[in-house]
Amino acid sequence: MAGIRIGGLASGLDTDTLVKQMMKPYNMKVDKMKQDKQVMAWRQELYRDILSDTATISKTYFDVLKPATNMLSKNSYAGFDVTSTNSVVGQDAGVSATASLGAVDGSYKVEVVNLASAAKVEGTAIDLESANKYSTKLSDLGIEDGGTLTFDYKDSNGVMKTSKAIVVSKDATISQLMDAVNQGTSGAIKLKFSELTKEFSIESLQTGSLATLKVTEGGGKGVLEKLKLNVSKDLGGNIIIDANGNVNGKITSGMDAKVTITPPGIGAKATTVTNPCNSFSIDGVNYTLTKTGTNNITVAGNTQKTYDKIKEFIDKYNELVDKVSKKTDEKKQYKYLPLTDEQKKDMKEDEIKQWEIKAKEGLLKGDSSLDNMLNSMRTAFYQGVKGAGISLSEIGLSTSSDISQRGKIIIDETKLKTAIETRGEQVANLFTKTSTTHPSYSANYTDTERSTRREEEGIFQRINDVLQDYTRTSRDNNGKKGILLEKAGIKGDPTELGSSLSKDIINKDKMINEMIKSLSARESKFYAQFSRLEVAMNKLNSQSSWLTQQFSQGQ
Repeated sequence: MAGIRIGGLASGLDTDTLVKQMMKPYNMKVDKMKQDKQVMAWRQELYRDILSDTATISKTYFDVLKPATNMLSKNSYAGFDVTSTNSVVGQDAGVSATASLGAVDGSYKVEVVNLASAAKVEGTAIDLESANKYSTKLSDLGIEDGGTLTFDYKDSNGVMKTSKAIVVSKDATISQLMDAVNQGTSGAIKLKFSELTKEFSIESLQTGSLATLKVTEGGGKGVLEKLKLNVSKDLGGNIIIDANGNVNGKITSGMDAKVTITPPGIGAKATTVTNPCNSFSIDGVNYTLTKTGTNNITVAGNTQKTYDKIKEFIDKYNELVDKVSKKTDEKKQYKYLPLTDEQKKDMKEDEIKQWEIKAKEGLLKGDSSLDNMLNSMRTAFYQGVKGAGISLSEIGLSTSSDISQRGKIIIDETKLKTAIETRGEQVANLFTKTSTTHPSYSANYTDTERSTRREEEGIFQRINDVLQDYTRTSRDNNGKKGILLEKAGIKGDPTELGSSLSKDIINKDKMINEMIKSLSARESKFYAQFSRLEVAMNKLNSQSSWLTQQFSQGQ
């Protein structure tokens, strides 16, 4: 630890070997602390591996942004194949469709008379010299500072609102003006410009006959005139005159979609439907209109598709249960401690790898947090769902009677497929039902509230709750995140360094560093003692030599 030392010349002692032996008990203490730290790091690694698996399940099967795999949505249990064709051969269908629970198998005739449209103010062509039309400054159109635009509109909830006056700057570009209108109306009104037609237009986000659009110009700067958007009337019939008193231009009212649907079945009647939007649902069929014309839609039940979705989730759930239960049940290998640096010197890389695999076994044995998580997930399955109208056993699912499997789910394929085909709505309720008294998950519910929510909600809702309890990144009223995050943390989150294991590892590191400093000082002390011995031996040898010389001369 110090510089080069040469000892034992006078005493004949192997100083380095002696110091090494004297330091051995102290180095063993450091090695023990390093082994303890390594065990902590391995435990953290195992927890984080489980956290990664649970996060994958949550993101795949409980995410509303992934409707194709979201097992908390009833639509995931609607197994249908839907095709749509135009009645005119060679033309694309003007309607796309999907089917959800409640849809009837068969062929539907769908005639789109007209599409839903927005309220719109259309302008006339305007000359722009700039190559990039959107970068054209408003001053190039003759617009001066001081003009304002105010919009009356309905928001996404259908509530009438009036925007703040949007101040128009001559130094702004066309693109910046469009952004200002969009932001000033929270996206409810769009100012658009077409490079093809060289026309401006103003359009409401809302479609349908009740769509409202009104533009009011202030400041007397002729902004609408310069944009060639000289509006004559709003949808209420109020005349709007531009700053120069001109009344011209055109306005188009919003229009409802109009479609005639003939459902399957002999003698089925055609029904005309109007809707303010081009996307709507009727009797379990979800329609999206794209163009006028006559279309044929075929809806065919597909039990296998629903079965495959349920089975896929159950398989992933069973994999998680199997992995966690093995970690909590596996026997700890007490004789396989983490290897010291000295031990690794005499071992091959593969030998080290195999040793560490054994050393990691049983590090989570009997872990109370993981045991409680497994018990909670098993309870989520076997406890009945209030108001679902069907039980787990009735649809062919059961928890394994093998205690070692810790609640893995067994599927009776025939029974589950029959339940999907004949009692599809109830199957969906069993898995997805939302609690009526506590419809949303909260980490701050009391035990009573949790119990009530658990009784009322579907099985997969319960599983989602359990995973959130253990892995959520949000904090509860006590400032705590998910149980496993608080224990092991995850990268990219404050718990990466703030979890209990992370703090233990950091503290252990400090203790190791302090002990290494102490060992360095102790080793220097031992060498100093041997150095003084060498000095003393040199003196003794010198005196002995002098005496021997004196005796020789006396003779």
